[in-house]
Amino acid sequence: MSESKRDRDRATEAFRRWALLGMPDPETIRRMRYKRAADLLACASVFAALRDRQGRTNAAGEEIVRAVVAIYMQEPWRPLRRGEVGARAMRFALEYPADRSTVFRWLDKARKLWAEFRRDLRP
Repeated sequence: MSESKRDRDRATEAFRRWALLGMPDPETIRRMRYKRAADLLACASVFAALRDRQGRTNAAGEEIVRAVVAIYMQEPWRPLRRGEVGARAMRFALEYPADRSTVFRWLDKARKLWAEFRRDLRP
């Protein structure tokens, strides 16, 4: 598996795991002593950064959050099936005024931001 696919899958799983735990704040994550706490802290940081930017520099921040929640965080207890992310992205693009490729760009931006925060959290 290539590095980019591995990063994509790891970010997707981190978002799903964070949703499964109820999207806890960073302090709660630190107290949990979870094995992959850095992954969860990166998820919380992504959402905080996107929401912080929403009113000031990047109007797409809240849209990215909505896309991640609608596509990655639905039914996080169930494994993703083949083609499910694409189907969810298509459904989201139809419900929300955006093109499917725009939705995938938003997801890519969230994953890249997650990877950036994850690198910063390494011990």
